[in-house]
Amino acid sequence: MSDPYSNLASEDAALQNLIADAMDARCLEPAQIAIRQDYLGGLNLPNDAIAVEFGSGTGHVTRDLITIAGAGSALGIEPSPVMVDRARQHFKGDPNIRFEIGDAKQTGLGDASVDLVLMHTLLCHVPGPEEVVREAFRVLKPGGMVAVCDGDYDTATAQIADFDPLDQLVRFMINQNVTNLWIMRQIADLLGGAGFEIGQRRGHGYVAEADAAYFLSVINRGADRMAETGVLFPNTADALKQEASQRVSENRFFGFMSYVSQIARKPGG
Repeated sequence: MSDPYSNLASEDAALQNLIADAMDARCLEPAQIAIRQDYLGGLNLPNDAIAVEFGSGTGHVTRDLITIAGAGSALGIEPSPVMVDRARQHFKGDPNIRFEIGDAKQTGLGDASVDLVLMHTLLCHVPGPEEVVREAFRVLKPGGMVAVCDGDYDTATAQIADFDPLDQLVRFMINQNVTNLWIMRQIADLLGGAGFEIGQRRGHGYVAEADAAYFLSVINRGADRMAETGVLFPNTADALKQEASQRVSENRFFGFMSYVSQIARKPGG
């Protein structure tokens, strides 16, 4: 199975809604919010800055462009109509934020028209990420900034002991759903090649908290996909999902992944 996020609009609505549910769960976790506060806070945007998120999903991170980064207005561009509809419902009362169906490689935005471009957990899913980076460079004003944050997916784990079967579900899901596990190890070269001046790069540890809603969604989808492909019998998949839920309820669950953020600037301004 190829990464469904890489062409999400072509997937059936049921899968798009399942992924939207997982995005909502992840975006609302306090540990994930803290990561976004860490790298989006203190960007020192100009007054009434215009910000855009490429690959805006269900909209929570696009809102952060206003509430955390301090932009005056924000636009989310997302190829999935299901995601755009959900984002519009989430934030229909905010006049400073809007969401449009579009392509991060060809946004239709004017040259040098925005102050900040955000790519949050986008580039790992994109074949040809250099095209997205070039588009960000084109639409940014001189002196404008790009902020990129993504998982360092090779670090993702639910393992608590040798041969832990839950860890295999996490690794299976990542293999099925991520195009480039190492995008953030390559990002400085990618941005520099497009003409950006490289700024701060930071690491952010993410540990699943409380009900571990996002990590459980990864495990559950991994178990279901293994059953669909015949790797597991359905009753085995159900038992592994139950194991994960029981670990959470008895405070034995562990889920971890590193995230990396990179800030860069378009010369001039």
